[in-house]
Amino acid sequence: MQSFLNRSAAHIFGQHGTHMDDVWVVLPTRRAVSFFQQELAKQSDKPFLSPHVLAVDDFITQAAGVQLIDSVSLLFELYEVFKGLDEKLEFGKFLNWATVLLSDLDRIDQYLINPSELFSYLTAAKSIERWQLELPTGKAATLETAGTQRYFKLFDNLQAAYEALRERLRAKGLAYRGMAYRLLAEETKALVRDNPTYGKLYFVGFNALSRSEETVIKILVKAQKAEVLWDTDAYYMDSPRQEAGKLLRGYKQEGWSGAWKWEEDYLTGTPKKIQIIGVPNASMQAKVAGHLYAQNGASEQVGETTENKDERTALVLGDETLLLPVLYSLGESVSDLNVTMGLSLRNSLLFTLIDGLFEMQRTMAEFRIKDGSTVRIPKFNHRHVVKVLSHPFIRQYEQVCLPPPPPETPPLLRRVINKITTENLVYLGENQLIELGESSSLFKVLFRRWPVEKPLAVIQHFYELIDLLRDVYAYKQDAIETEYLYLFHNLLRQLETTLEREERKELVDLRSLKQFLYELIRQTSIPFESEGTSALQVMGMLETRALDFDKLIILSVNEGVLPQSRRLNSLIPFDACREVGLPTYQDQESVMAYHFYRLLQRAKEVVLLHVTSPDAYGTSKGEKSRFILQIEHELKKAAGDNLTLEYPVVRFGNSTVEKAVALEELTIPKTANILDTLRAQLAPQLNPGGKVIGGLYPTHLNHYLSCSLRYYFSRVIRIKEDDEVEEQLGADEFGEWVHNTLERLDQEYRMKNRVVEEQTVKEVLREQYQTQFGNRVVDSGMNFLLYRIAEDLMVKFNNQQQEKYSGSLEVLQTEEEWSTVLEVPTSIGTIPVRIAGKIDRVEKLTSPDGSVKLRVADYKTGKVEKTETRINGEEWLTETKYEKVRQLWLYQYLVYKKMLEENGLQFSNGWATGIDTEVVAGFYSFRNLKEDFIENSLKLGHAADYVAITEQHLKQRIAEIFDQTKAFTRTEDKKVCEWCDYRRICGR
Repeated sequence: MQSFLNRSAAHIFGQHGTHMDDVWVVLPTRRAVSFFQQELAKQSDKPFLSPHVLAVDDFITQAAGVQLIDSVSLLFELYEVFKGLDEKLEFGKFLNWATVLLSDLDRIDQYLINPSELFSYLTAAKSIERWQLELPTGKAATLETAGTQRYFKLFDNLQAAYEALRERLRAKGLAYRGMAYRLLAEETKALVRDNPTYGKLYFVGFNALSRSEETVIKILVKAQKAEVLWDTDAYYMDSPRQEAGKLLRGYKQEGWSGAWKWEEDYLTGTPKKIQIIGVPNASMQAKVAGHLYAQNGASEQVGETTENKDERTALVLGDETLLLPVLYSLGESVSDLNVTMGLSLRNSLLFTLIDGLFEMQRTMAEFRIKDGSTVRIPKFNHRHVVKVLSHPFIRQYEQVCLPPPPPETPPLLRRVINKITTENLVYLGENQLIELGESSSLFKVLFRRWPVEKPLAVIQHFYELIDLLRDVYAYKQDAIETEYLYLFHNLLRQLETTLEREERKELVDLRSLKQFLYELIRQTSIPFESEGTSALQVMGMLETRALDFDKLIILSVNEGVLPQSRRLNSLIPFDACREVGLPTYQDQESVMAYHFYRLLQRAKEVVLLHVTSPDAYGTSKGEKSRFILQIEHELKKAAGDNLTLEYPVVRFGNSTVEKAVALEELTIPKTANILDTLRAQLAPQLNPGGKVIGGLYPTHLNHYLSCSLRYYFSRVIRIKEDDEVEEQLGADEFGEWVHNTLERLDQEYRMKNRVVEEQTVKEVLREQYQTQFGNRVVDSGMNFLLYRIAEDLMVKFNNQQQEKYSGSLEVLQTEEEWSTVLEVPTSIGTIPVRIAGKIDRVEKLTSPDGSVKLRVADYKTGKVEKTETRINGEEWLTETKYEKVRQLWLYQYLVYKKMLEENGLQFSNGWATGIDTEVVAGFYSFRNLKEDFIENSLKLGHAADYVAITEQHLKQRIAEIFDQTKAFTRTEDKKVCEWCDYRRICGR
């Protein structure tokens, strides 16, 4: 099938032959220029001089006789214009909207909008907005603030700024893109029509003309100096509902381009096979695309005709950030390819390092001093420090350039990260980090504070960083990353040159420097150099304009990507755009529809990949594109048997072996090794210090009963989460802090019969905070609130104890571990199992009648209700909701057991009792202090009966743990999984 550019080349060659000195061919893109020249060369067996073939942007700027200004210089020019209109304008505030305004000015000029009409409309609209007409009757209007006054003044100054900017640029022979388009449209007759340099012009492959482009072309066509070659299909030209032909139908109906060249019937009149494939995530598309192309290449090697070997394939990326994954998925075996897109510097590893350094530099630690004011101290946040130290380039620098550590010593970066984590260093100063880094040049470059008001000094810091990274790149020999480093160095040079003017040095601070640099990075990409005749073309959707391919693989055909989301970043509201004739998102969708369907016109085989996960591209972008739905329901109906739709299913792994593990049936059998591990863990052991450890604790038993798989992960193979630095107190840390404070108050005061005053509570609480969390800010934020909460709860608890139990309550012991050994018959024989638990407090309560009761108390910083300690039959042994009952049950058992073994209890203060003392267990809930001591309702009799019944239950449960016929399985109660650390491992 003849491609559009081949037909266009044949048409132009037929008109002029080999004499094309004054012929100009204008195409949508530079890639189309390259393809057209190849097609034109095929028209003759003899060499001839090529006509002038240009992309439209190059043609416009050349014909208009202007030079395009770079984006950073343009921002400064615009600022100086606005500064002349408003002396109070702040440069930082200006940057917030300047880029958006420049984009609007570009569109205004491209579409030849009357600036006076538009800006008058906007000024009037803002004036109406000031009236606050939408306020309900009787509600007073709000007064304008300085901020709103500046906002409205911006719109008042738009027209003056627009005119002044154009004058400044014209005087310097410069222009922004839209301005160049307007200049040529206003002077087409002089610059092109009457210029003998331009003999005949051909505008090839356009569809959505801006008003300036349309004006230029109309003038030249009317003078019979230009011809327009369209590429259209009857499918969308004949249907008024099809958005792809919206603009083109208008051009054809107006008839200004003369005889319509050309309209075919390829979409419905030629055979096509379209495969529609859904994959779970965005990156997986790259794998599938690489596999599909590899399959295609393999089939061609089996035996294809010469004609088929000339077929070209395009891999089109709706989401251009997938370029690197796609290139890697193609593998080294694919060498004959051309990449039209550039690799964006913003998507590089180098940019992630730059971004991490900027984020680190902008952090400040805030502290509140005694007078209530806030002091900001420049310190680095631990998250950003660890992120920078963990960056691949920094790790590679450590391997290549830093001296190796002594044997069995972690590398320097790991040592620093470990110290930050173990000592919970939330904020770190410059000198502190350099000292941690042993004064290496790497740490001096990374963690030197940047001067906020001296952007050129910051650029020098980046030069030093580049010097360090050069050795890493030389070692890696990564051509792409080396090119990124070279591009970044050039950007710094460009920015440095722009900022060297004295009046600009004072304007730019660290924030605006970042904005400038990021804008340059956004615009910069690595261009690939390769031959356009390659069998495989990798490109974005806009690069496909005017090009045709036999086989297509299009990625990210998702709503919100193809076409893009309905948003227009503009200061001009939607109604104003429609009023004056500026394009809206509706026009953008029409243009993208044309690109999509035009690409399908001459293709024989098409694969459309889309992502099925709803969060792959953000909210509302997880559904397949409307283009797929249109193909399924409209194009298929129109094409009939000429269109074959297929829906292949992607499967990964060995296709010959179908093996699946159902997560709902995830089990871990109890092997001999696991049973040996369990026996070793539950038996009493001696640690190096001679302390007895190991055994079964209430928490462990609760884990097993609620979810035996959780017990396996936590106790058998001991999976732990990585330690992290916490800026805010977690629930466990808050509880530990309160427990330690209560322990000190008991040991240092109550057990010594010393009165605990309110001030004493506050002092001990503060001292304990400094001991545990000395590196954390407590004067502001969540930690400040939590500190005040803890202080309030501790004071209330102390007051309640004194008021209710004055003289009747004696603290006997605090924060001590109790244990006993139980011989348990199991499937691997009778084994000794240590039953242990750390009891927060043991206290003696003497009633007015002289009777004594021993209370085993557990502190809970969370809320505990009385209903949580009430039991129902034997369910307390198995149900998850009775975890608190089982905890108190074992504490009470341990106390009774020791009482029976020793015929009494001996504490540090010398108090002892026989086996007849009543023991009860309960909670002090600090979020439910009004209930005081919440006693466990479980009753198993007095000491001997309580111990006998408990040991019977414990032997049954422990024997079950060792029962090889009962594997470790996942719980059916999903509520247990909500706060489980292992839910991702088991698929919950």
